[in-house]
Amino acid sequence: MAACLTVQAFYLQLQTNRSLTELSAQLSQAVDAETEDIQKLCDTLKSEFLLSEINPKISKALQLHLQHIEHFDEETRVAVRSSAIGEDGEELSAAGQMDTILGVKGYNEIFAAVKKCWSSHFTFSAVQYKRQHGQPINTGMGVVIQKMVHADVAGALFTNDPVTASCNTMVINANFGVGESVVSGEAEPDTFRVTYTSDQGGSDIFSIEERVCGSKQVQYVVSESGTVGKQSVSGSSVFCADDKTVLALCQIGLELERRFGHPCDIEWAICQGQIYLLQSRPITTLTQETEYELLHEFDSALAMDQELLSTMNIGEAFPGALCPLTISVVVKQIEDSMVNWSVANGLNVVPNLFRLHKVYCNHAFLNVHAYELSNKYRSSLADRRMMELALAGHVIDSMTDEVIRAYHPARPLLTRLYCSWRFFSMILGKREKCLVHEQALDKLTVPLTTSCAELLEYVNHTVDISSQVVKDYMPATAISPVYSQVLMGILTKGKHVWEAKHYTDLASLLACHINEVFSAGVPNKLEELSRLIHSHPAFAAHFLEISIESGDSFLNSKKTPAGVREAYQLFMEKFGHRGLCELDLLKKCWSQDPSQLIETLQMMVKSIATGHNVDARCYSVQEVVDGLQCDLTKGQKLFIKFILPKAKKAVNSREEVKSILVKAASKMKLGFWRLSELMYNQGYLPSPELLFFLTVTEIKDVLSNRNGSLVNRAKRRRKIYEKQNSMQFPRFNHGYPEAVDTQQDLKSLEVETELKGMPVSVGEVTGTARVVKNLSEAHTIQKNDILIVYFTDVGWAPYFPMISGVVTEQGGLVSHGAVVAREYGIPCVVSCHNATQVFQSGDTICLNGSTGVVRRLKRDNDL
Repeated sequence: MAACLTVQAFYLQLQTNRSLTELSAQLSQAVDAETEDIQKLCDTLKSEFLLSEINPKISKALQLHLQHIEHFDEETRVAVRSSAIGEDGEELSAAGQMDTILGVKGYNEIFAAVKKCWSSHFTFSAVQYKRQHGQPINTGMGVVIQKMVHADVAGALFTNDPVTASCNTMVINANFGVGESVVSGEAEPDTFRVTYTSDQGGSDIFSIEERVCGSKQVQYVVSESGTVGKQSVSGSSVFCADDKTVLALCQIGLELERRFGHPCDIEWAICQGQIYLLQSRPITTLTQETEYELLHEFDSALAMDQELLSTMNIGEAFPGALCPLTISVVVKQIEDSMVNWSVANGLNVVPNLFRLHKVYCNHAFLNVHAYELSNKYRSSLADRRMMELALAGHVIDSMTDEVIRAYHPARPLLTRLYCSWRFFSMILGKREKCLVHEQALDKLTVPLTTSCAELLEYVNHTVDISSQVVKDYMPATAISPVYSQVLMGILTKGKHVWEAKHYTDLASLLACHINEVFSAGVPNKLEELSRLIHSHPAFAAHFLEISIESGDSFLNSKKTPAGVREAYQLFMEKFGHRGLCELDLLKKCWSQDPSQLIETLQMMVKSIATGHNVDARCYSVQEVVDGLQCDLTKGQKLFIKFILPKAKKAVNSREEVKSILVKAASKMKLGFWRLSELMYNQGYLPSPELLFFLTVTEIKDVLSNRNGSLVNRAKRRRKIYEKQNSMQFPRFNHGYPEAVDTQQDLKSLEVETELKGMPVSVGEVTGTARVVKNLSEAHTIQKNDILIVYFTDVGWAPYFPMISGVVTEQGGLVSHGAVVAREYGIPCVVSCHNATQVFQSGDTICLNGSTGVVRRLKRDNDL
C-alpha cells in the first residue's frame, strides 16, 4: 500500500505560509552570500517548516486517501519518503540528502513526518548540491507514504556495475534488517557480483561470479512494537541472502531495466521470503568520463601517424592549455577561415579532413604538413623556407618537397600559376574590410539586460562579427611575408643556400626606422603615460603606494591631474582591448581587469624615478642599406630602398589588423563574461568561471534545460585544466605529442653555456639575464636586464623600454617580440630552444643579435 503527495501539495504549503514564501525566496536569491549566512537561512527555513501547521486541504485529502487503503489503520507502521524534483534522475542524484522517516504510526505522526520531509528540501547539504549543479533551489517535492516492510534482509541492486560500468554485470549489497544500514554506508554489507548473458533462444542466463561476506556489524531492525532501531552486533560470517534469492533479485532487476529503458539502482527488502521493491532510480555514474577521457576530450584526429605538429607561432597566440569555450569558438573560427582560404586559393582537399590546426590535451598545435602544403600549392612563387622562418624562426630541414608530396600530390605548374594570381587578387582590399569590421565592433555594447536568452543572442551576434574579422584577417596579413621573401631573394641573389649573413641583413632591414609599427604603440604610449605620472612627484609617490586593485579608480578620480587622467582614459580607450593571452576567452583584457596594467605602470614609473630606462637608436633606410653584409649591386640596393617602405607598411598593416582581431576577441570576452555572471546570479552555474569550461552548444543546453550533468562536466574539466595547463610539449612532434618532464631534462642542460637561435633584431649586448617563466614574475625585471622568456605577446610590451635585449624560445621573424624589439632597437634572438632552462636569473650573458648566439659568461653563484 502507498499514498503519494504531489509537488502541488508542497507548493500549497509554501503559499499558505508567508514566512515560508519569503524565506524560500531569500534563499533562492542568496547567490553571493557567505556560506555561514546560507547555512543560517537554511536552518531558519527548515525550522519554520517544522513549526508550520500543515494546510487543512492537504491533511484532509491525505487522511481520506489513507482511510480507503486496505489494511491501513491508526496502528499501521509506515515509511514516509521524500521525492524531490530532480533528486533521482539520469543526470543527477541527490540520494540520501532528503529525509526518510521509518516506523511512523497514526495521522499526527504522518503529518509531522511529511513536514519533516518537506523541510529536508532546504537542508544546507541539499541546497548546496543544487547550487553546485546549477539547479533551482525551490524545485518542489513529492512525498510517498509506504507501509513498512518488516524486512529480514534488505539492500540495493545495481543492474550495471556502478564502478566499471559493465552492462552485463549486476552488483548487490545486502544486510540483515531494513536497508538503512546499506544505503547510509554504516555497515559493511555482503556483496554479490552476477554476470548475465542470453542463450540462442533469448533466455537470460545468470551466474554469480563473486561473493564477498561483509562484517555486517551495524543493523537496523524493526522491533515488536513496529519502531526501527539501530543495533551493533559482533559481525556475521553467514551470508544474509542465498544464491536463489540473489538470482531472483537479478531477474527482477533486469525486467525493471528493460521497462524503464535505463540501468537501475533499486532498493529492495525481503520479508518472510517475499521480495518487495521500495524504489528505483537511474544509475548516474555510468556515463561519467574518466580522467583520461577528459584530458583528451577535444583532441583532433590525425591524417597520418607521422603528421608533424608544432607549437611554433601558435604558442604565442595560445600559450598553455585552452578552455573549451575558446576551442569551440576562437580556434574553430581560425581553423575554418584558414581551410576556406586555402580551398579558395585552389587547394583541392576535403575541408572536414584537412586541418591546419590540431588540439591535443587542450593545447593548440600547427599542423606543419598542412601549412607547408597550403603555402606551396596555392602559389608557384612561395618559398616554404620563408614561411618556416616567419613561423618557426628557422628552416625545418626535415620538411622537404618529397615529404610534402607524400602528404598531398604535386600540382601542375599552370595550376599553381593560376593559384598565385588568385592569391594576390584575393588579398586586395581585405585590410579595408577589417577596418569596416572594426567600426561594427566599436558599435557593440553589452546590453543591460537580466535575460540570459537576450544576452546569449547578443553574444552570438558578436561571435558572427568576429568570424567575419577572422575570415578577412588571414588574407589581409598574407602580403607581409611576400615582401620578406622578395627582400631575402635580393640578399641571396636567388641562390638556394641561405647563410647567416642573409638572416642578419634581413633582420637589419626590417629594423630600420620608417614609421612606427602599430604594436609598438602600446609600450610607447605606456612609457609616455608613466613619464607624465612621474612629472607630478607628489601624485607619483601616492600612485606607487596604492594597491593595483584600486589603481584604476585612482587614475580616474578627480584628484588625479587632468592631463594624467585624460592620457590614461585615452590609452584605455585605444588599447583597453589588449592584454595577456589575448585570444583566450578565459583571460580578461585590460579594460576588464586593469590591475595587471596598473602593476606595469607602477613598475615603469619607479623605473623612471631610478633612471632605469633604455634609449633606442633608430637607423634610417640609407644607414641600414650601407651596413649590409651582403655584396649587392647599386641596382639591387636601389630596389631594396624602393621595396623596404612597402615591406614596413605591410608589417604595420599586419599588426593593425591583428589589433582588430584582438578587439573582436575582447568583445566576445565582454559578452561571455557578462553572460557568465548573469547565469551565476540566476543559479544556472555555481561560479561564473565555469561558463568557459562549456562549449557554445552546451551553454545553450544549460540555459534551456538546466542540464546538471553538463555543469558537473564543466567542474571536472576545470579541475583537469590545471593538469593540462602544466603540461609542456616539444616544439616539434611526429604524431600525437608527448608531454615532457622539464625537471628531468634540466640536469642535462645545466652544463650548456651557449645556445643558438634566429637573429631577428641586430646588435650585441652583455648584461644580466632575467629568466621570467610567466608574466606574474615580471616585477623581478631590473634595469637593463636581458629578458629570457618562453614567448612574448602584447602583455610583455610595456617592459621593452626597460630591457637591453630579448631571448625567446618561441617565435619567428614576424613574432611579437621580434617586431617590438626591432622598433626599440634592442638585440633579439628568437627560437632559442631551452633558454629558460639553460640560463638562470643573475647569470652574466652575451646576446648577439647578429649571429643568434646567446652565451653565458658567468653563473650568478660562481665565486
